[in-house]
Amino acid sequence: MTKERIGVVYLTDGRRDDLTYASAVALGLNHSRGIDIHIVQAGFSADPPPTVLELLQAKGHRLATHTLLTVDRGLPGRGHITPTAYAKSEAIALVSNEHDVVCYLDNDTLAVQPLDLEVAAPKAQPLAAAPDLSISTGSDNPTFFANCDKHGLQRRYFNSGLLIINASRWRASGIPERYEAAVRAHAEFCPYWDGSCTDLDQCAFNIAAGGSWETLPVEFNVQKSAFQTPYWDRALIRHYTGSKKFLPARAHRADGKERSVLRRIAHECQDLGLEIPAGYLGLAYWANRLRRKAERARISRLIGQFLVV
Repeated sequence: MTKERIGVVYLTDGRRDDLTYASAVALGLNHSRGIDIHIVQAGFSADPPPTVLELLQAKGHRLATHTLLTVDRGLPGRGHITPTAYAKSEAIALVSNEHDVVCYLDNDTLAVQPLDLEVAAPKAQPLAAAPDLSISTGSDNPTFFANCDKHGLQRRYFNSGLLIINASRWRASGIPERYEAAVRAHAEFCPYWDGSCTDLDQCAFNIAAGGSWETLPVEFNVQKSAFQTPYWDRALIRHYTGSKKFLPARAHRADGKERSVLRRIAHECQDLGLEIPAGYLGLAYWANRLRRKAERARISRLIGQFLVV
């Protein structure tokens, strides 16, 4: 591993490593230059699938695994999100001395077009991230803006599924230390919701950053709330928030871009055992798109209004 190459960090508890390694391979297939991919394994140690390692190396990337002895914060998970999510800051710290720029990615992200993370590295702040399209628009939380004003918080709010970090600025910023305090306070009260909140780490990261972050173009992290909108179509990285991920692949949720990426991963990395819907089943996707016409129009309008503010 070299400091000159971007370090990409995934954090896993091993429960959905089909997602973890498929996400890493999709990024490796689409990234324009060599990157160092770190799989941080919370509380366990396992070798990566051989075909995954071979493919990434053939593309000029490096893959390493690390074991993280996580701290039990005594805080619960939520549904499909386990308490491992609290350890993102620890996972970043594990490799931040090895790279000038570190990119943290959730394992439910999928690169579907060519991209270069280096162009998205923060220019002056410790952190660059994309807006959360459900929260920042008021779609999921209609009182978000009023609550920000009430509790003295900025109305800017990022999604923590993709964080691009200047490592030296990050360490000096105090964000990791403030995050630990914010996680515990947030478990009792969320100022963004003015009460209880089902988020585990994202609100705490926003509180800890305190506005010290640069806004990435939404294409770098288009969350599932924008599913089937023009923003989803233009995405460089899609983020499958919620309980339904890109695996197992389902015909009514996978368009041509997604099927193409997953089909190549299935062919090149047979260790993962992926089964991808046949191309002719794309009709199910378009039927789903038609059924969701009103919802697509609503979220497209909200995102469009948000982006011009």
